[in-house]
Amino acid sequence: MQRPDRRLIRRTFLGTWLAAGVSAVGYGFLASGCTPVTPEVEVVTSPAEIDSPDKAERVWRAAEIAEHEPIWKEESAPGGDPFAAGLAAYHLASATFDPAWSNLAIDAFDRALEVNPDFTLARAWRGSAHALLARDYPIQGIWQIVPGPGFVRLYHVKVAFSDLDAAVESAPDDPLVRLIRASTYLAMPSVFGALDEGLADFDRLHDWTRDPDRNADYADILRSGNWREEYFLARSRAMAEAGRSEDAARSWRRLSEETDNPILEELAKWHRISLGASR
Repeated sequence: MQRPDRRLIRRTFLGTWLAAGVSAVGYGFLASGCTPVTPEVEVVTSPAEIDSPDKAERVWRAAEIAEHEPIWKEESAPGGDPFAAGLAAYHLASATFDPAWSNLAIDAFDRALEVNPDFTLARAWRGSAHALLARDYPIQGIWQIVPGPGFVRLYHVKVAFSDLDAAVESAPDDPLVRLIRASTYLAMPSVFGALDEGLADFDRLHDWTRDPDRNADYADILRSGNWREEYFLARSRAMAEAGRSEDAARSWRRLSEETDNPILEELAKWHRISLGASR
């Protein structure tokens, strides 16, 4: 028997639900005028002060905010680079769980794509930003089945799938584009049927990272320390989201071996401990 097309299933599911919520698109930008609020962040003077996975996460988020807030302020000003602004806002959305930052990221990536409609990386990041907005949108629980605002999260999921699939179809061998889709798909609820595709993306990324010559056009990137750090961090989180604890623990260990960032080393160490590994 031929297996059903999971992509078709999820698109049919989303389309059916969104048909009942005709105002979803309008509501989807409800928060676009809101001003994001940066939370108080954890400050440590030494990584040795980190003593738990929760504290490691808080310190990591604080470092992300400290790095990307100045970039956002500079690049969102007149004459700034909208892609750089979008990327900064995306990282701030991820670190703060504030949907206003996701909206700002989407707006910035929209501007980048207006200038260059073929900017595949901007499309991939925009898709992931829509997924972040779906994650953090304040409508939760039973309210999600109410027409109107209850369909906002489904709208953003639908746009996320569209952007991410289009980006990979446009640049199937670009490892960063594929990593953005893989990480986003594994963070999706299982009802959307994205798990298998996300795992397949990670299988391909694993092969490329282990042997960069298998993707010759991007071999230099795949050999770089920045790529390996980004890849193992993303894989660690994604496999934990997917409930694959052994893979997550191995990936955290590899991250600790690849990075020279002491905060990342502590993050990896404490997540491995939380998964039952020794220090």
